[in-house]
Parts: sequence; C-alpha cells; structure tokens
Amino acid sequence: MALKIFNGFSLKLIMTIFMLIDHIGYFIPQTPHWFRWLGRIVAPIFVFLSTEGYRHTRDVKAYMKRLFVAAAIMFVGNSIVWLIFRRDIFLSNNIFLSLALGVALLYNLEKEDRNNGHIALIFISSQFAEGSFIVPAMVLIFHYFKEDKKKLSISYILLSSIFLLDGFSYNALFVENPQWMMVFALPFILMYNGKRGPNIKYFFYIFYPIHIWFLYIFGYLMKG
Repeated sequence: MALKIFNGFSLKLIMTIFMLIDHIGYFIPQTPHWFRWLGRIVAPIFVFLSTEGYRHTRDVKAYMKRLFVAAAIMFVGNSIVWLIFRRDIFLSNNIFLSLALGVALLYNLEKEDRNNGHIALIFISSQFAEGSFIVPAMVLIFHYFKEDKKKLSISYILLSSIFLLDGFSYNALFVENPQWMMVFALPFILMYNGKRGPNIKYFFYIFYPIHIWFLYIFGYLMKG
C-alpha cells in the first residue's frame, strides 16, 4: 500500500516549484534539458487536483466560472505581453482553460439533462487548449477510476505511453518530446491522502500568470 503522505497543499507546492523550473527551461535561453523534464508531471497533478475540486466543491458552477474567468484574464494578458515583447516563442500557456474545460466535461457528463452536443463541443474545444486531447483523457481516468487505483494506474501508464510512439532515440525521448515522463506523476497521485490541507488556491491563480509573463519578458530582454 502506497504511503499517503501528500495533501492537496503539498502537491500544489511541489508542482509549483517544478512548474517554475520547467518554465525557466522553456522561456530562458541555454538552460538544461532536464528543467523541462521536471515539468512533465505538473499538468497531470493539477488536472488530478481539479477532479478532486470537482468532487468536493459545494458549487461546481462557481468553480467552473472561476476557472473560465482566470482563463480569459490569462488570454488577454498573454496577448498584451506578446504584442509588446514579440519573440520566436508564442505565448500560449493557459492551463486555466484546460482545467475549466475538464471540469465542464465532468459537469456535463453527470448532470441529469445531459446534452451530448455540449459534451462533443467541450471535447473539440479541448483540442485547441493546452494539453489537447490528453487533458480530457486524464480527467476521465482520474475521476472515474478514483476508487480503483489499479485501473487508474494502468490507464494512466497507457496514456503516457502514447508519447513513446515518436521513437526511442535519446533526442526523441529526452529533447524533442519528453512528455512520456508525465508517467512519473503517478506515484504522487497514489500517495495523495485525500485531504486539502491549507487553502492556497488564489495563490496559484495569481502566481501562474505572473511568473509566465515575467519569464517570457525576461527571456526577451536576455535575447535583445
């Protein structure tokens, strides 16, 4: 039996540190490849925690609204920063939209007057958000296999394995597309104890866009 040593707070804190290192690797020139490796487990953990949020929130609609509003603010901020500080990297980071669509997917799947058209629209929209089809796939795995860790683990490992189709050369595995490393999020998920811990949700809503914009601009100034 896995040790249940992580609550929601500790997972968010660890993943925020990994995310910062990952984005330093993405936006700042001449950083080591392994900076990006650490970030491969970040999105899966936040997707997992969003399914936990969906399960435990007292107001799903308010939760969705908060995520969609954050996504809209992020989009506007990204557009402004990119227009002022144009560089070869397009500023498209917006995990808020991916999480919002994931929560909306669960909400529409489980409400009584289910509308398959709305569900299809959410799936299609997800293809244009950060993480593409992987995010709704993770949402379904984490939510519906929550009580069956064996099924959750097998499904998640298979999903992660999709990225091995790019090849097994060092360059393919560790440079061009190390996304298969998302599999290493699994131990953290299995060691989650189901407790929220201290509530820092608004910290992430603020830290995520600010650090993205800061690193993007800093990278621009370094190259300029």
